[in-house]
Amino acid sequence: MRKLRGLLVGGLIAGGVVFAMRGCLSKDPDERLAGRFDKMCSIAKNNITTPDRGVKKLGAYLGDHLGDVTGEFGETIAMIEKIRDDDKHDARAREARDRIFDSVASCADTWVEFFEAVDNDPDASHTMQVAGERLSRTLEILFGNDSLKKLDLPTFEHELEQRLR
Repeated sequence: MRKLRGLLVGGLIAGGVVFAMRGCLSKDPDERLAGRFDKMCSIAKNNITTPDRGVKKLGAYLGDHLGDVTGEFGETIAMIEKIRDDDKHDARAREARDRIFDSVASCADTWVEFFEAVDNDPDASHTMQVAGERLSRTLEILFGNDSLKKLDLPTFEHELEQRLR
């Protein structure tokens, strides 16, 4: 009897995990991307009174999920471009735009409040400055010192292609 109960409980747990994963995996990439922006907004909102902790939490979140963010953005574009019918393509692109930008726009006041708190907190400002300088160095190393200063989209693609060869 115990063995049967254990198997039944194990089966229910496994089924619940599969069901939960299926729900997460079935979301469109623009929906997942909007959810990531919502999560970052939540971090900012929860840390307005503790901006240094908030900057660190946002940094940790992006450290764990920036690849997901950029991937989901790329997946959104690919998903839309696979739609052959122009009217459906354009409608889906507008839907993705609205979903993503509604998420960002709904958090605008929170971001303003959070970044004002960061500006008014010496520790948070320092943490943000150090992170910004580090990111700038990374981008300069990846793309070259002059590339970011004179980012010219028509030549950027050519420069990137040359650097990746």
